[in-house]
Amino acid sequence: MFKQIAYTSMAIAAAFALSSPASAASGKSFYKGKTVKIIVGASSGGGYGTYARTVGRYISEYIPGKPRIITQFMQGAASIRAANFVYNVAPQDGTVIGAVQRAIPFLPLYGKRGPKYDPQKFNYVGSINNEVSVCVAWHTTGIKTIQDVMKKELIIGGAGANDTENFPSALNNILGTKFKIITGYTGVGINLAMERKEVYGRCGWSWTSFKNQKSEWIKGKKVNILIQLSLKKLPEIGNVPLVTELAKNAEDRQIFELVFAPQVMGRPFLMGPGVPADRLKTIRTAFVAVAKDPRLIKELNKQSMDVSPVTGGEIQTIVAKAYKTPKSIVDRARESMSYKGKRIKAKIKMVKDTGTISKIIKGGRKLHMKLANGKTVKTSVSGRRTKVFIGGKKTKRKKIKMGMTCTFNYPGTGQRAKRIDCK
Repeated sequence: MFKQIAYTSMAIAAAFALSSPASAASGKSFYKGKTVKIIVGASSGGGYGTYARTVGRYISEYIPGKPRIITQFMQGAASIRAANFVYNVAPQDGTVIGAVQRAIPFLPLYGKRGPKYDPQKFNYVGSINNEVSVCVAWHTTGIKTIQDVMKKELIIGGAGANDTENFPSALNNILGTKFKIITGYTGVGINLAMERKEVYGRCGWSWTSFKNQKSEWIKGKKVNILIQLSLKKLPEIGNVPLVTELAKNAEDRQIFELVFAPQVMGRPFLMGPGVPADRLKTIRTAFVAVAKDPRLIKELNKQSMDVSPVTGGEIQTIVAKAYKTPKSIVDRARESMSYKGKRIKAKIKMVKDTGTISKIIKGGRKLHMKLANGKTVKTSVSGRRTKVFIGGKKTKRKKIKMGMTCTFNYPGTGQRAKRIDCK
């Protein structure tokens, strides 16, 4: 149903045939002296942020007029906030591009609350990668295959109503696996929980994020990879089964094809419904060109981030097909992603590290601190959720300065701080 569309010149030409040469010319002249904002509906430290920032560094060179590119982060409700902004609030003149989580086009299909957009009316720009997610088990569990999880319970970490909980729930309900989800972690927090033996696996983990965050686990064989979650196997992962291969019948296969269709669009970039066709064509053309830029490819590969481009036209087709799916299949797919087990909230263990502030990023949103043993730890600082004190007085994160001695109260390096005390 949702078969991969070949990334060919014919597909690109079809995707870009949106306007006449005359209107395209006006699109080319529009961007001179303009500023284009990329609104990212995810954290700056994850895969979505990495792809968005990297595209932002190079795409201007491929847009006639070479506009200034600014990348801004608008987290909230798993990218719904950013998607709503691009659709309803942002200027519809081609100066705002959204970089949102791949589930965004499918939420209204499943009747999710919060979206105030019609996914079929977004103008999709493309994606730098075609994503495959995996489920993994810690090497000491004795669980080596997905069939093992059908016989033995595997406790995994979850980060809310996203891939980390939706995907294992679908496997439980359709294949009969026994994933037990402990919810309440952040994405990176699940990794820390595995190292601490609070949980023993993770499911719905993007391969690119896995390589970027924990490549040493792959090299050291710290985890066993159980299944590939997408519509097409990634040869790099090796002889690990694809989820659609395990479907017991045609209907189950249709459900898997719908549930995992978002994987094909990787990290989608999109524009609002009112953007003129000539400007959309200009941005799409630039996006295809930047995806081939050797500098971008080299930079992403250094960070273990894959480059396997998908055009805006391909994404538009995937979304259109999804909304033609029979209601009975949509209902079963939605139900399959609902966790049937008892919901257990994670008890996040907090630790304290004291050292000297060695790096301040984005006005204190991210901090690096050097400990007495020479090790550097990192934390993110929320304007609302992190309490900051200097000399015992509550203050704002921007008041933290280089060289200050501070104590991070947080789950561990790379995690958001609950409290920071400096002097």
